[in-house]
Amino acid sequence: MAYEALYTRGRPKTLSQLIGQEHISNALARAISSNRLSHAYLLIGTRGTGKTSTARLLAKAMNCDKIHEAQAAGQSLDKREIPCNKCDSCRNFDSSPDNVEFDAASNRSVEDVTRLLSTAYLAPLRARVKTFIIDEVHMLSFEAVNSILKLIEEPPPNVAFFLATTEINKVPMTIRSRCQVLNFRLIPQPIIANYLLTLARRLKVTLHEDAAKKIARLAEGSMRDALTYLDQCYAMADTEITLDDVNETLGLISDESLDDIINAVKSQDRAAVGSAITNAFRSGLAASAVAEALITHLRDIEFDMLNRNERNFAELDRMIDALRKATGEMNGSGIPDIILEMTLMKLVAPVQNFVMPTPIISSTPQSTPITSSMPQPAQIPQPIENLDAGKKIFYDVLSSLSSEDRTVAQKAVVMSFNGESMTLAFKSRFMAEMFNGIQPAFERSAEQIVGRPIKISAIFDGKVTSPILNTLPEPERSNLAGAMDIFKATDATKIND
Repeated sequence: MAYEALYTRGRPKTLSQLIGQEHISNALARAISSNRLSHAYLLIGTRGTGKTSTARLLAKAMNCDKIHEAQAAGQSLDKREIPCNKCDSCRNFDSSPDNVEFDAASNRSVEDVTRLLSTAYLAPLRARVKTFIIDEVHMLSFEAVNSILKLIEEPPPNVAFFLATTEINKVPMTIRSRCQVLNFRLIPQPIIANYLLTLARRLKVTLHEDAAKKIARLAEGSMRDALTYLDQCYAMADTEITLDDVNETLGLISDESLDDIINAVKSQDRAAVGSAITNAFRSGLAASAVAEALITHLRDIEFDMLNRNERNFAELDRMIDALRKATGEMNGSGIPDIILEMTLMKLVAPVQNFVMPTPIISSTPQSTPITSSMPQPAQIPQPIENLDAGKKIFYDVLSSLSSEDRTVAQKAVVMSFNGESMTLAFKSRFMAEMFNGIQPAFERSAEQIVGRPIKISAIFDGKVTSPILNTLPEPERSNLAGAMDIFKATDATKIND
């Protein structure tokens, strides 16, 4: 005998086995117990949520001998008994000529439907009720829909219709208004994972919990998809299915590879980012798949932080936003790999909204007296090795400030940063004094972004070069910032060089 796929073996045999749709199974159990089933049902939901399986269960229950006996005696029925699967009617259901299953996706013309329903007015041969299960009913042509409309409105005795669709918006309202509607929900990931673990035990194979969760996430609420993924892993595995087995069999990137990319971005190491993304591409995955896996992994990290009552999400949110934008740019692009690589590189050293040139400070010999009556600038600390890191923090904080505070802070030039303190220089003494009023808010934002306190100090330097980009209107400002990023220029005046 040929191998039977798990999604067919895993189909529910009773209403109690309808996983993740308890609101439907409970309602149907009450309707069957009280003998109040309708002649027409419209089953709505995404793929793999149990629409066709439920229709088959209902059709079988309508003809179940034990259910009819219980209804006649006024006995209540448990979901585990609907249907009984023991009487002659239940055992012969699949081969019964009174149960007709029809695929509207491949038989959508009015001739197909007319031929199908030509027997509707004939009495059932063996069953009590003749049942018609029409899958993907939204695919029927306009004429075909009209041909079954009158039949559903005034059905012959002992005939029931079960219409299943994944796109309710394409089903005419004339059909919807004549059917009882059952809305099937996406099945939650924990429910799918628990069912996979239970099924694996029946198959006498060890399924690791993290592997079950990974399959459940890939299924996106579809139990059939989850069973198909598990079946594929089960066919390739021995007696154990690990997370690595799932990744290898389904062609997914491992969490370790994703962590390598994320850690490289957080450490501001371009070489490590290049190495990590190259290793990811060597697995044969498309750039869009890697980007989507990164977004999902970052989302999981953020929710884990929420569970630990951590709230420093600025860096994660910045990475997710950049990757989401890159995913949109990859659609239809001929260079998706490069788009992803450059996005990650920019996360290491992002394009700054206002690029500040490093000021050139001239020193005055001691022998030359200062005759100017203007206030002299304060002694400016010389830039140190991690000045770029300080600028990155400055611009991250700048984007988080209110528009009023940003107007003041963006006039500053980052002069020094040693990891714990940052010095900002203003060409205007008035602006430096204005900054002192927003300094506490600036330090709070910096601490939230970096995760540690950063002491900010403001000084006045009349010789500091004004930020060139601040004086430009849009779109010249954005165009110049883009050119500076392409040519890796730190001074806007040197673009032509």
